[in-house]
Amino acid sequence: MALDVDDWDRASFELMLQGISLQALYDAPDAVIVDSGRQGHGKLLYAMPFGLALPTRRITHDGTTLYELRCATTNGMTVQDVLPPSIHPLTNQPYRWAGRGHWTRLPQIPDALLRMWSDLLDRDKARALPTTSPVKASWSEIEGALSAISPDCSREEWITVGMALHYAGTLLQQPDQALYLWDEWSQPSPKYPGQKEVMTQWNSFRPDKATSVKLGSLFHLATRYGWTRPAPDVTTMFAGTQAATPAKVELDLKPPAPELNLDLMPPELATAAMSISEAVGCDPLVPLWAGLATVSAAMDARSRLELRPGFKVPPVLWAMTIGNPADKKTPGSAPLFDILKELEVEDRPRYRQALQVFEGLEARHEAARKAYLDAAKDTDSLLSGTMPQGYGDAPVPPSPLRILTSDVTSQKLIRLSADNPRGIMTYLDEMNSWVDKLVDPRSQEQKSAWTMAFEAKSYRMDRVGAGEIEAENYAVSIYGNIQPRVFRDAVHKMSKDGLLQRFIPVVLRDGMTRLGKPTRQHQQNLAAFNQMVRVVFGLPAMTYTLAPDAEDAYVEFQKWYHQRLADEKLLKVNDVYLQAFGKLEGLVGRIILLLHVMLDPYGIRVSKETVERGVALARTYIVPAMRYTYNGDMVNSTSFDQWVMEHVIQYADKDTLTLSDIRASARRQVDGMSRQMQIDMILSAMYPLEQASWVMRVDEGGKEMQGVAQWAVNPQLREQFADHRRRVIEAKQRMMDHVYRDAVKRRPQVHGATEIAD
Repeated sequence: MALDVDDWDRASFELMLQGISLQALYDAPDAVIVDSGRQGHGKLLYAMPFGLALPTRRITHDGTTLYELRCATTNGMTVQDVLPPSIHPLTNQPYRWAGRGHWTRLPQIPDALLRMWSDLLDRDKARALPTTSPVKASWSEIEGALSAISPDCSREEWITVGMALHYAGTLLQQPDQALYLWDEWSQPSPKYPGQKEVMTQWNSFRPDKATSVKLGSLFHLATRYGWTRPAPDVTTMFAGTQAATPAKVELDLKPPAPELNLDLMPPELATAAMSISEAVGCDPLVPLWAGLATVSAAMDARSRLELRPGFKVPPVLWAMTIGNPADKKTPGSAPLFDILKELEVEDRPRYRQALQVFEGLEARHEAARKAYLDAAKDTDSLLSGTMPQGYGDAPVPPSPLRILTSDVTSQKLIRLSADNPRGIMTYLDEMNSWVDKLVDPRSQEQKSAWTMAFEAKSYRMDRVGAGEIEAENYAVSIYGNIQPRVFRDAVHKMSKDGLLQRFIPVVLRDGMTRLGKPTRQHQQNLAAFNQMVRVVFGLPAMTYTLAPDAEDAYVEFQKWYHQRLADEKLLKVNDVYLQAFGKLEGLVGRIILLLHVMLDPYGIRVSKETVERGVALARTYIVPAMRYTYNGDMVNSTSFDQWVMEHVIQYADKDTLTLSDIRASARRQVDGMSRQMQIDMILSAMYPLEQASWVMRVDEGGKEMQGVAQWAVNPQLREQFADHRRRVIEAKQRMMDHVYRDAVKRRPQVHGATEIAD
């Protein structure tokens, strides 16, 4: 190594503070000095202990280098120093040897200088390195295992020890300490081959090889010699770490669902949605999107909004809320559709009257037909020219108003659409059975028939048994509730022909389901929404256009859309998400049309403000919801990860947890999965908890596939999150009590329940 001095006076002072005299180092009888001829500069050369190469450390003050301790780079590579008789680049004079020692017999680095250097590096490492280590063992533990192994072992075992130490030293960035430890341990043996052979073998080891030996082999060898690995000191292991809060861990496991700004919605709809949310205790997104779907159903689907010349969109809308069974999706959405049922009931007198008129016309037509056919049979009538003129076309029977359907087949839906060209709404309270029929190849359902209903165009279906069915305006809006599990199971099959991508995914937010509080104001707000729906229902079919400034606003949106589309393609996003995003131009137009008839039902031109509302709704909610659903975590279950998180909280009073412990407790959660899948799920679930400093791996990772893994549990969890832990244990105990409420045998207690009770 080289002690390279660049400022003699300041360097002398700094070294004196460490108990080292720079002048005494220069005056030593074996000092080897390189003199550059520059005042205040100089260089001392020393030999390092066997195998030790410390990274270079520069000591500076106010940006000026005082001196350097030079030996190696931070990754263990060598550094270079210029020696005599090279020419100094500034003085143009040759370097020369000085001091009373000789460069062929370098003195050993003074202990005080080596200790100071090591202390400086340790402080740097404490500031720069993470608190967790890739090797789950301390040097003292490694030395303890090594001391149990006789150095007078076989050469194979000797090589195993060296490779294990090389692995640990490499990962801990302390290869020199590991080499020194191997050499020191080897020396008492009569088989000791000497430092040259030790170094040769050391340089042949490669920790990146698949066959590299890890510390587990060292510990296994030590146990054969009678060594027992001590239990980990969890207090020391987690010293200086701060465990992430449960809320932070949950956020890392699953990012929150997108938020929607209610101010973008018309006031009657937003107020009704909030009222129902308070009354029922559900996420406001449920009644909000159910209400928007209701307006879509009430509006005449033959209407169009012309966004650009030749580009027209209908008011048809598909939306689905994605939430768990207990998220109150049905009570939150059903009240919004009651107005559609009322409109159907109110239409019955018209239908009955129209039916009577039809029956009279049908009777008249039948009489005329009979008279014509009778005359056609009479020869005298043919010869005399007194044949009737004909009986004309049969009258068309009236159809009752149908707006709302539920459990319906595609064939029946087309028949209903043929009779109701103003459009149909399909309300799928639970989409599970509907999805099952569509993805079942044995079913007669055709996804293409449902897909065409989104376009609101004429449609013809030919069936051998049913004959030809033609709908002038085949337009079907859909609103459905679906569970995350059902959605994940069906997402790939339902997205193959673009059916799923036509839905606006409405992901319900955590913590929004609660106890409802019905009030009279709730009914009044719903009545105001129903009146708005009646106004929309009474509007005739027409084509709406954009005001000039509104058209400019829509063009700006299109520019943003195409740039975003190019970005999404560049980022290689999920194909399902990309297909859904590709329908955004038309979807935004449909949203704008629905907003317009709610805000300005009698205006034929859509304002710039309404366009900006629709665009903002798409950019701030619909696109994030699409990305969250189709390109995020919705297609991957995080429920097991959360279960593991709560399990660790519950068992925070334990020092360690093993993979087999977790598998045993999670038998219901992983039931039906292969053993390998169970292991993979547990390892995957524990990884973010390692990152959150909740647990730390203390095994060597070599036997994961055999189901062997162990984690130390951060003792901070028990006290730091005591309230959360208590709630978890109490909730699990209540569930256990419910399961065993009618059992004869004594109800079991979950882990920690006795402690909480005390």
